[in-house]
Amino acid sequence: MKVEQENQWIELIKEHDDSIALDRLVRRYRPMIDNMYTSYFIEGYDRNDWYQEAFLVCYQTCKLFDGNSGSKFGSFFKLKFQNHIIDIIRRENAVKRKANHGTESYDELLDNGKFDDKIAENNDCVDMTNELEKIMTRMSNIELVAFQFLLGKLSMYDACLKARCNMKQIIQATNRCKKKIKHDHKI
Repeated sequence: MKVEQENQWIELIKEHDDSIALDRLVRRYRPMIDNMYTSYFIEGYDRNDWYQEAFLVCYQTCKLFDGNSGSKFGSFFKLKFQNHIIDIIRRENAVKRKANHGTESYDELLDNGKFDDKIAENNDCVDMTNELEKIMTRMSNIELVAFQFLLGKLSMYDACLKARCNMKQIIQATNRCKKKIKHDHKI
């Protein structure tokens, strides 16, 4: 009965763009959607954003699905949704890499003696080491771990283990770090 009902919903979506049928279909696959929510992380996405993406992909999947080929809708939807999420993560990471293009490592500048040259070239430059040390003395332990995550020294998983907290708490701590740094530099 479930497969017949599912097929009816798919046909209603295909032929009439039926939003009630779409809602029922997404609810049916909610456990799969929730499982992917816990498996993948997209910066700034909460559960509501995640479900919006699921609705969009489910609608598109219904429009493409052909039950006559022997494939099951659930498998097809899961594959399409997973690929959609991975595409979002790739785009997010591409933007991060683009921002890093042409930058130089702070440690390498110090090791090569170039940092002193950079300061001499620009009289408005502040001694970042002293500024960061001052800011870091006002950070909590979880914020210090989150700062290491921001610098790329720790993965999200390792940061959570080291701080003994969950992903949400690390993200909140990274936001506090950014605010403290921006506030002290009046950016």
